[in-house]
Amino acid sequence: MICQGETMRMRELVIALVLALLSSAGFAVAQEKGGAGNVDVRSSLVGGRVYIDNEYKGDADIFIEDVMPGEHFITVRQGGQTVSGQFILKSNETMMLEARFDEARIVDLKDIAREEAAKRAEAERKAEAERKKKEEAPQAKTGEKKKPEPKKTVVAVPKPHKSPEDERRDVYLSIIRVNLEDAGASDMKVTQKINTKTVTNFNDSKNVAGKLYRSKQNYLLCETGSCYRDWNGRFFYIDESGKRDAFLIRWKETVFTGVTPAGTSKLEMDLCLNGECKRLVYTAEGGAAAQSTIDRYVMSWTKTAFIIRRADLVKEITDGGGKVPEF
Repeated sequence: MICQGETMRMRELVIALVLALLSSAGFAVAQEKGGAGNVDVRSSLVGGRVYIDNEYKGDADIFIEDVMPGEHFITVRQGGQTVSGQFILKSNETMMLEARFDEARIVDLKDIAREEAAKRAEAERKAEAERKKKEEAPQAKTGEKKKPEPKKTVVAVPKPHKSPEDERRDVYLSIIRVNLEDAGASDMKVTQKINTKTVTNFNDSKNVAGKLYRSKQNYLLCETGSCYRDWNGRFFYIDESGKRDAFLIRWKETVFTGVTPAGTSKLEMDLCLNGECKRLVYTAEGGAAAQSTIDRYVMSWTKTAFIIRRADLVKEITDGGGKVPEF
């Protein structure tokens, strides 16, 4: 026979167990809602071996998907050298890290971009203060007679074909152009044109997943399951002042199993600059070019190609009545 005290204790245990289950279920739901993030790891030494939480992930430069949110330990090893650090990844975040062996540290490129922006702002503030100081300086007394300067011999110099500003725009305007074409149902052809004067550390990869086929109407369709084609590219762009911006571009086409009102596929791009990312979805009608901006850059893209330029230099050209050259 069970006494009243034992009955109460059993009730308390059942209630505690139910609360624990509800709490864990709520935590699981919160985790699912948050979602995993991504980490793009680069290295100043080619082929650095990347470990996250002591698990080998591949060789840099590498894009690592589905990393759980939270604090992680990262190590990059190359040729007997090792650099390590920690990072905190937020839900659905894409983080860009660089292993700098010459500095013996791993840096978050988003933080580096902020530091460089603060330094540029301080340098501009000092330059402006110096300019105002010179403007406010007392003028030379008018009563003082200046010694006549000796006449200089004028030598005719042929005019340069282009002005320094035109030369600057020619060098720094266009950054990269990528064309993506069909190469059969199970492959795609990717060709790049890169401004080698301003772009460094370029590397890319492509992937085709799922079983694709061509219909009688020549539509590219997915036979079953999940089908997509994607391309990833990463590089650094260095401008005329020496400022370095880190790019990460992810192009993805999800192919449908049939023809829908939205077409036969969905085209998306992740455009990341120094760790700040924008998710873009192609919605232009009739294959027309769409335009997207991020910071001082502008990207023009269609279903089969995209080009990235400096938006400030594009504005200089168009404001002057000029035409943006092809790349």
